[in-house]
This record gives sequence, structure tokens and C-alpha cells, in this order.
Amino acid sequence: MDFECLHYSLGLAAGNGLTLRISAKYDILNSFGNEINFYCLNCMDWHLLPSATESMIADVALAAQGRFTGDPSQEYKHTEMRIKGEGDDATEEEVKVNEASRLATTVSNIDKDASVVPRGAFTKSPCGNMQTNRSFGGLDPVEAVKLCNYLHLRELVNLKKKSILEMSHLNPAIDSLDPLSEDVPKGSWSLQLEGGGTVCILHSLLWLGLTFFHVPQTPQHGHIYMGDRLMNLDLPFML
Repeated sequence: MDFECLHYSLGLAAGNGLTLRISAKYDILNSFGNEINFYCLNCMDWHLLPSATESMIADVALAAQGRFTGDPSQEYKHTEMRIKGEGDDATEEEVKVNEASRLATTVSNIDKDASVVPRGAFTKSPCGNMQTNRSFGGLDPVEAVKLCNYLHLRELVNLKKKSILEMSHLNPAIDSLDPLSEDVPKGSWSLQLEGGGTVCILHSLLWLGLTFFHVPQTPQHGHIYMGDRLMNLDLPFML
């Protein structure tokens, strides 16, 4: 582990962690609320994963095909015709991305769709920043079985579309994230009680292999992903 990885890992160890295993090739570790990710091939040597950008995500969508190889330097190429300017002049452009960029994009996509926290675990500061709520003691057992009390830890998507009247009953400090109950399609999450009703388990049907847990009346929560990095595009036909 180099100095840069060590620097970020100290902050990571102090926060809530997320573990992912993708295609039996990579182990991923990151922290809720930031874009710092590490990847590992042998469970010993950890490396800093690049942050996914909009251009990187677009290039990966064009060039990357097939399964992961386990080689971060593996290059994927895609050639396409693009017309620049006026007329029929067309030029060939080759898009190249390596597997490390593809891995960063995959982690970013899973985070956006399936990074979950209980309602109240994070609060919005007066400055607009999301921060850990150190007074969070867990959801009440009655509230813990309601899907609306679990939120996406990401940039707002659905909440921005609501009117002022629809938001009048919300608490701005803790209801500043999108609830899972408003995800499309409906039914993309499975909520179950395990351990004699002492643990709430959420399974994502969109990203098969992602499991979230929360112990009611305690601040304990987290999730793990062990899958093939493929989104379940058949979900609308399964519901």
C-alpha cells in the first residue's frame, strides 16, 4: 500500500464501510458519503481506485464488453464513425478504457442505485453538507419494517421533483435523501426480518447480490455486494 492509499485508508477506517466483490476478481472497499474506493486482487495489497467521471462512464459504456479479466491494465477499444462540422466528412475515433476505469464506473453505478442508509443516520447541515448523525440510535422496530424509512445515499433525484405541498410533512434535516419506496420500478427491493425479528434485511432485485442490514434500536447498519456487476435488466418483467 503506497502513501496515498494509507492516507485515505486512515479516514476510511473511522467511517462506515461498504464491501463489494465483483465477478470473483476484485474486492472493493469504500466509505459512505465519499468517492474514495480501494480495490484488491489478493486481499492483501490495496490500491486506490480512480473516481468515475461523466466522460469515463460514457467511454466505458461504449468500449467495455464481456466479463472482468482481473487485470486492471487490460484495455478495451471501440471504434466508431463521428461526423464533425458540416457536410459528409466523417472521421473514425477510437475509444480506449482500461479495466480500472471500468471497475470505477461499475462501483459508481452500484453506489447510485443501491447505497442505502436508515432514515436519520445522516443529517443535512445548515451548509448543505450530508454528515453522520452521531445521535442516531437506530430505527424503531415498527418503523424499521417500512421501506420508506430507508434512503439512498446519493445526489437527490426524486425529491427534487416534488412540490412544496408534498414536502411540507418532511423534516429537512433528515429527509433530504430519496426513499427506496419511490424507486422505479416498484418492487425492486425485498425487505425481510431475520434473527427472530431482530435484524432487517434488504435485498436489491436490480443489483442481484447486494444485501443491506440494519439492527433496530442500534446504529448498526451496512451493506455488501457480491455479484457479477450486471444490472438485472429483466426486473420489470419479473414483477
